[in-house]
Amino acid sequence: MKIFDKISMCMRNLWRRKMRTALTVFGVVIGTCAIVVMVSLGVGMDKAQTEMIEGMGNLTLIQVYPDYGMSEGPGGVVKEPPKLNAESVKKLRAIPGVKAATAMQYLWGDEVVFQVDERYRYRGQIIGIDIASMPALGYALADGRFPTKSEYKDAVIIGAKVPYQFVDTKRKRDNRVSPYPDQYGRVKDPFVDFSKDRLYANIGKQDDDDDRSGREKVPTGNGSYPVKVVGTLSGDDEAMNRDFDMEYAIYMDIDRVQALQKEYNKKNKVRGQTDQEYQQVYVMADSLDSVDEVQDSIKALGFQYWSLSSQREEMQKSTQTIQMILGGLAGISLLVAALGITNTMIMSIYERTREIGIMKVLGCEVGNIRSIFLMEAGCIGLLGGLVGVGISYAISFGLNFIMNNAAMSGDGSGMGGMMGGMLYGWDQGGMTQYSIIPPWLVAGAMVFAICIGLFSGFYPANRAVKISALEAIKHE
Repeated sequence: MKIFDKISMCMRNLWRRKMRTALTVFGVVIGTCAIVVMVSLGVGMDKAQTEMIEGMGNLTLIQVYPDYGMSEGPGGVVKEPPKLNAESVKKLRAIPGVKAATAMQYLWGDEVVFQVDERYRYRGQIIGIDIASMPALGYALADGRFPTKSEYKDAVIIGAKVPYQFVDTKRKRDNRVSPYPDQYGRVKDPFVDFSKDRLYANIGKQDDDDDRSGREKVPTGNGSYPVKVVGTLSGDDEAMNRDFDMEYAIYMDIDRVQALQKEYNKKNKVRGQTDQEYQQVYVMADSLDSVDEVQDSIKALGFQYWSLSSQREEMQKSTQTIQMILGGLAGISLLVAALGITNTMIMSIYERTREIGIMKVLGCEVGNIRSIFLMEAGCIGLLGGLVGVGISYAISFGLNFIMNNAAMSGDGSGMGGMMGGMLYGWDQGGMTQYSIIPPWLVAGAMVFAICIGLFSGFYPANRAVKISALEAIKHE
């Protein structure tokens, strides 16, 4: 029997019992819709959580810390944890999958005083960093360039709003300029302009507090170290890496910052501090897929770590659990649909017993008879899957439309606001996709529906081929 003859016979048999076929298909439609819509809610939840975490920072960035606890070695001997120093940074850079690694050392404007013309003083943070690693860490320049290695001693890179961090030490009031627009939408120019003004650095003193008049003190002289501003970091929220303070800090080479810290400690007789160890090191993995391996290597070196990727994995596990529960509940309806297909095919065999006997007498092969019944069951699954996926898209669109309208109406206390809070716990603003149907879900639902049909038709098909030809012909 040719394949086209089988298909033609299959379609005629289904159409001949169209009411029974429609009801059986409807059961598969309900099961397919339930699975697709339930899983789509889990996919929407996972995407919303991922976007939320990505908005908090870079998923490939890992913060490394010393292990302050003691660990036991062989024989129960307590060993001291490894120090996080320059040698450790080299080992971290050598880990496969690491794109860049740098230590961070922080100073404040009271320790290293940046000033212009003995009048304007910087009140902000100074960050020591491996300048060569800055591009790989996600730093982008709005103006200028990154310094060359020969310029590391005297060159600095400033955040976009650093000029507004300079205060006028001659004024008691209005000694700062705001970087934000005033009531008329105008942004005033800062006190300093690095294209014209020369920037100097001085080592601060611990007694360099404000004087009795309320004006800030600055070290006498124009500064011990002339400093050159070679680049300005981008202040665009889309371009900036939110894991670092790119707007208000001054960046210097970490070796230079360590030297200035050492000089400050000596000048102010600060004891008990070491410039050989770091409090934290930032490691950038080359891709999200390699983060886990890099974190395992960091742990093997004896250090602690933290990353947003780890937080994302924990949230994904919770989301996957929810998806499994929702999918399992929806799968019950497909199980009911499978029983319906089995029942339909068994009833079809009883009604077509004489037809089966005639096909056997005419020499039809057993495999052809089995394939006809399997094909009918598979078509029921296919039709149910197609219609179910189409209805699922409509339900998904309706859910997104209704819940977004409810969330944006009034103060967000409606149904959409409550559902959004339960599903995501935060307000994304704008249009939110609570239900997302990716292509893999459509393909999976279709394959699953067809497989359900074939599996349900397997027993009736085997029963059909076992019927005796003579008894089948005698059957009324």
